[in-house]
Amino acid sequence: MKRLLTVFLIGFMVFKALGQPSVDVGVFGGAGTYFGDMTKINLPKSIHPAYGAFMRYNFNPRYALRFNVINGTIGAQGEFDSQFWKTNQLDNNWEFKKNVLDISLQFEFNFFKYIVGDKETPYSTYVFAGVGMQTYSYAYQSVITQSDGSEVTPTIPFGLGFKFNISKRIGLGIEGGLRKTFSDKLDNLDDPLSYTVTNGDQVTPVNYTDQYHNNDWTAYAGIHLVYKLIYGNKEWELNTKKEKILDWGIHNNEKNR
Repeated sequence: MKRLLTVFLIGFMVFKALGQPSVDVGVFGGAGTYFGDMTKINLPKSIHPAYGAFMRYNFNPRYALRFNVINGTIGAQGEFDSQFWKTNQLDNNWEFKKNVLDISLQFEFNFFKYIVGDKETPYSTYVFAGVGMQTYSYAYQSVITQSDGSEVTPTIPFGLGFKFNISKRIGLGIEGGLRKTFSDKLDNLDDPLSYTVTNGDQVTPVNYTDQYHNNDWTAYAGIHLVYKLIYGNKEWELNTKKEKILDWGIHNNEKNR
C-alpha cells in the first residue's frame, strides 16, 4: 500500500506541473488474471482481486493522458507442457501466486466527446494504450537452472472501456485491459517447452522464448469511480455534431471573441 501511495503522489505532481486543461482522479476495483506458459488453467482459482488509482489529464473532451497504478495478486493453478518434464517423468501440475505492482502511462481516446459532469457529454466508449512496467518477486525453474529474486519488466498496456456521468463531478466506468510483458518470470516457469541437447560433456539448451518472444501476459477488469479534481478550461465548446465522432471539434471561446 505504501508503494502504491508513493507512486501515485509522484504522478500527481507530474500532472499538476503540466497545466490545467482538466484533471480527474479515480480509484479502481476489480480482478486480475494471467495468460502464459500454463496450458490448462483452473479459471475460478486463477482470478484474484486487484485495486488501484489513476490520474487523468484531459487535453480536451476527446484525448487524455492517464497515469495508472494497479496493485493486486496474480496467480494460477493448472498444468503446462514440457518436453523436459515428460522425458524425466516429472509432475507437470503447476501453481503460483504473487503480488504484482503495475504502473503505466496511457493515452486515452474517447469515441464520443466526454467531460466528467457535463450534461452534453454524458457517456463515451474509449480505448487506451501506452507503456508501463511491472514489478514482482519470482522463483523460477528452467531446464538448466533455478533462480529467485525480484523482477522489473517493461509492459505494453492496452484495452477498452465505457464511462458515464452520475453527477456534476463524479463519473463511473467499466474497463478491461491486457498487459504484454517482456519477461518470462511471472509464472515462475522459464520457457518450459525448452529442452537440452547433450553432446559429450557439452549441454546445449534449445529455447522457444526470449526477452521479446515470451508467453506471460496479465489481464485486469473492473470498475472505476472518477472525481473531477480540476475543471480546467471552462471555455470548451462542443460545436460539432455528435455523429462526427472522429473530429476534434473543440474551440476556445476566448480565442474566438
